[in-house]
This record gives sequence, C-alpha cells and structure tokens, in this order.
Amino acid sequence: MQERERQQLQELMTRLSQGDRSAFPPVFEALWPRLQRFTERMLPHRADAEDAAQAALLRIFNRAHEFDPSRPALPWALGIAAWECRTLRKKTQRRRETDDEATLDLASEGHSPEELTIRNNLTEAAARVLGELRPADVEALLTMAHGERGEHGGLPAATFRKRLERALQRLRTAWRTNHGAP
Repeated sequence: MQERERQQLQELMTRLSQGDRSAFPPVFEALWPRLQRFTERMLPHRADAEDAAQAALLRIFNRAHEFDPSRPALPWALGIAAWECRTLRKKTQRRRETDDEATLDLASEGHSPEELTIRNNLTEAAARVLGELRPADVEALLTMAHGERGEHGGLPAATFRKRLERALQRLRTAWRTNHGAP
C-alpha cells in the first residue's frame, strides 16, 4: 500500500470513527481487497478466507468508534482480520473438520499419508504462530514472502529491513515458545 493510500485510509477511518456515515463506502473500497488478500494468505480455503474477510469488515464497521486516529489504520484492520482468521481456524478445529480437498490434491501428487500429515500439521502450526504476531509483523513477513521488492509500504528500505528483522525475530521467538527449538 502506497503512503498516499495509507493516509487516505487513515483520514477515512478517522471520519468513520467520528460518526461520518458517508465514509462507509470509501472505507469498504479501500479495505476489502486488502482484507481478502490477507485472509487468503492466512487460511487454506478461499471460501473461509472470504468469510473471515467479511466478518473482519463487519467488526471494523461495528467497532469504528473504538479506532484511535493517532494509530495507523491498516495494522488495526489487519489485526481484526487476523483475529477473525484465528477464530475461524479454532471453530474448524473444534468441529474436527479436515482439509479434504488439499489432502486429495496432495495424495494425487503421490505424497504419502505421513507427508500429508506433516505438511498439514506444519501449516496449522505456522498459521497459529502468525496469528499471535502483531499485524505490522505479519504484513512485513508477507511482503517478504511474496517477493514484493521495492514496495515497503512507503517506508525507506533501511527502515523496512529493520522492521522485517524484528518481525523475523518475533516469529522465531513465538515458534520456539509454542514448538521448541527447530
């Protein structure tokens, strides 16, 4: 997201938090594609990602009065989306739903049941650990993972590298806390 877009989102969220109802459509237009991309990266199924993005957007609109204009709007919105993804994953685990489509795809590629189990367990563990990180850390890690070189959210390259270094350290710490040393 470019600096200009971030500032526009900040202004729109500030208006929305102050009760300006005309800010709803532009906030929706600014946030919806970003929330969809974010949730698609966090959840294995596109339908679940859309559900989480919709729930996040509803929660953002319902809690707009809680938005603090002195803090950045995008990390606040992504934090809500991360919470919705985590909630959806927990509901799925409670119902003991499985990832049948992914399992069938991997099985057709010749993977053994052990490999499938290991892959699914690692994916779930990584998603849980990412869900514990701050939204700004997740955003930096996703930018790095998807090779979006040159775009650092309007930050100077050195600032982004430092932010990424800190995000990686927090990721390592969270992984070790939850799963021990690699």
